[in-house]
Amino acid sequence: MPPNKQKIAYALFTVLSFGLVGVGIVLPSWIAFQVGGSKLVGLILLASSLAGVLLAPAAGHLVDKHDRKAMSAIGQATRAIAMLLVGFAEGSSALWGEILLIVSSIAGAFGFAVLSGSLGGLLQRIIPAEERAGFALRMSVAKQIGIACGTGAAGIALYYLGSSAAAYLFGAISFICIGLLRVLPTSQYHSHGTATGGFLASNLEALRYFLRRPECLAAVLFTGLSYSIVQVTNLLLPGFVTNSLHGDSSLFGMLEMVAALAGAASALLVSGKRIAELLRRRMIPILVMSGLSLVAFSFSQISLIAVITYCASGMLWSVCRALASANFLIVVDNEMIGRAQGFSTLLTSAFGGIIYLVPIMLPAVGEADLYLGYGLAIILCVVLVSFLARPRSIPIRE
Repeated sequence: MPPNKQKIAYALFTVLSFGLVGVGIVLPSWIAFQVGGSKLVGLILLASSLAGVLLAPAAGHLVDKHDRKAMSAIGQATRAIAMLLVGFAEGSSALWGEILLIVSSIAGAFGFAVLSGSLGGLLQRIIPAEERAGFALRMSVAKQIGIACGTGAAGIALYYLGSSAAAYLFGAISFICIGLLRVLPTSQYHSHGTATGGFLASNLEALRYFLRRPECLAAVLFTGLSYSIVQVTNLLLPGFVTNSLHGDSSLFGMLEMVAALAGAASALLVSGKRIAELLRRRMIPILVMSGLSLVAFSFSQISLIAVITYCASGMLWSVCRALASANFLIVVDNEMIGRAQGFSTLLTSAFGGIIYLVPIMLPAVGEADLYLGYGLAIILCVVLVSFLARPRSIPIRE
């Protein structure tokens, strides 16, 4: 199959897949609120986070043990089934509705973990190492577009079709998307993957791999830290707008809009091959600047200054996430990509759990102080990881 067709199929599948992520932000939460109120919504989010921590290593093992294209199909099918369960939940009794929604959140988290690792392995197969940084930045923009379209499509479908019909529709679309995977290559190891032995032996092998290659471990940690920045701002922004800026939902929406638009534009602007590779080799200062942006935002007291600061922060966060993902795909060997992605998902979920627990444990601390504390903590973690990586030129691994 011509490489350009493979790239187009990969990009289209990824955009549609992240469109389902956008649907998953809106549709399950809406139905969960109808079934069991805000308490059930929180329980579902907690179940998804715990599933990410507990099941990500198993997902990584499976991805490295089997053909990546087949595992991509399985991951997408699992997510499609999870969406169908959401549709069944609305028409069920309260107890069965709650059970179906919780099972759906767990299945969705597991399916996404399998899909993420599989797509990473496929990207390494179809994109040459020297082009991955730029391609990853462009895909970051495409993913944001997919999520935005997914949230909008979910809202429209809810209005015109109703909750259950909308869930069935998006579940069916998810199954249809699997057909795009036919264009992509099978693993170079044919029908077998690279993980040997059972689950425990496979993950011990991955642990030894990271201990021998600190630059790969640093790449995984940097990816987790880059996503933790987004988790922080998603958690604190509504309260910060209300309590520190004394604004309303219009200011909240404006902040999110300018950050998203500026982030997508900045990632696209630096997605050229040479610029992307240059920035990828400077992950540490970019991550530090991203942490500092949280600190700077914490001191915003005027709406206009907050909008400007948050716009600049959105640019940094978007580029930082895309570069971290690109660096991850370049320095980690293909035979270890599934387990590395599983470890990254585990870290992201663990960081998220810690981030979400701090306001509960420290209810008297305001959002501005939490922004400041989180920003300084991220900078400290980046510095510690940089020592672990022993600063040097990062080799490109095919």
